[in-house]
Amino acid sequence: MSILEWIKQLPSGVLGMVAGVFIYLTLSCLVRVKEKWWCRVLCLAGCWIASFTVIFIGDLVNLSCSIALFLFIIWITCKGSFLKKVTLGLILSSSIFAFNALYDNCLGFLAHHCGMDEFYGRMYTVGRLIFAVFLYLVVRFRRPEKEFELSPSLWRVMLVLTLTPLAVLASAILLRSPYGNIASTVIADGVLFLVVMLSFAGLLRALTVLESQQRLERENTLVLMNQKYYENMELQQFEIRRLRHDMTNHLQALLALPEQQREEYVKGMLDNPALAQTLSWCGDPTVNAVLTAKDSLMRQKKVRFSAKLDIKGELPFQKADVCAIFANALDNAVEACMELEESLREVSLEARLGKGILAVNIKNACKGEVGKEKAENTKVKGSIWLPRTTKKDVENHGFGLASIQKTVKKYGGNMEIKREAQSFNLFLYLPVEK
Repeated sequence: MSILEWIKQLPSGVLGMVAGVFIYLTLSCLVRVKEKWWCRVLCLAGCWIASFTVIFIGDLVNLSCSIALFLFIIWITCKGSFLKKVTLGLILSSSIFAFNALYDNCLGFLAHHCGMDEFYGRMYTVGRLIFAVFLYLVVRFRRPEKEFELSPSLWRVMLVLTLTPLAVLASAILLRSPYGNIASTVIADGVLFLVVMLSFAGLLRALTVLESQQRLERENTLVLMNQKYYENMELQQFEIRRLRHDMTNHLQALLALPEQQREEYVKGMLDNPALAQTLSWCGDPTVNAVLTAKDSLMRQKKVRFSAKLDIKGELPFQKADVCAIFANALDNAVEACMELEESLREVSLEARLGKGILAVNIKNACKGEVGKEKAENTKVKGSIWLPRTTKKDVENHGFGLASIQKTVKKYGGNMEIKREAQSFNLFLYLPVEK
């Protein structure tokens, strides 16, 4: 018995559920479904309904109601912006309904014309299952990142582009008489439905290209930000060396001043941040400079900071990358602590270089309530979910963890994020060539 014959003998209800599961998996490749069980069940039910909605030419109810229902289900069960869910929902549902229209009208008519009604009836559910599997495979290997997000203007452009083939599909179905002679237009209708399906495939491909372009732009922005950050630190260190070199001149000027002006002059010198001591936390000068700057920042912000480092010499990484890891991680930790009362603000850092691995662990207190926030433990290997920034200026912030992730991937390392009720833990390690 062949696989196709075995599939045909399965109950149509089982095949229908399997087809719905593949449509659900296809949707999950494009947008993240909420974790609540009822959201997943409702989304699966919506995918099953979409897969087996009968679309006849001239039917004013099925197409319009099914699209509206599918979009509503995506809106309440999936994550992401409203424009993203509407656009992806229209692309996916319209592709499914275009196939259903082709299958129910053109292929059904051809099967009847050729005397194959019985075969068409037996293969009706199987055909929809084959399409669901095919759609999943295409989207699975040609999709953009699940967590991708375009700017609102780009989503609006994609939505307008989506409406064009959708309007063609709707006009071919809704504006036709159900009593018309399909025999005279069956070939044209078949070609039209295929073109509509290919149009939606092209739109999905366009989303992938746009997502790749935006990802490259973000990566370039991260590189420039890290480089600028490091250059500013280098400039600060140069200022430190310059002011210390000029200390003799300051002392001479101090001796020449009247006694009542000396105290004011000394206070002015001490207020200069460049005269702050550069602490020696470890053997890497870049890490020392970053931790000195962040230690000063945390003192100003009333954040308790403890650091335990075992790094004997200079790290074999680009200085801008070392700066990106430690500076961004500590900036994120301070940002989270600022939402707490002063007594609860705490950041701890541990770093160790040994046995060919640099391991870094940063833990900070954060806002949360026991029992209301479940723990999240995410291992970073490739592109993964990252927590959203808590700053109001979302478009210009939120790059910290993304920058760390990019640096970790660059050197073949791993990163783990653990979110607990009242703490946030970032652990990463990078292999070090001996």
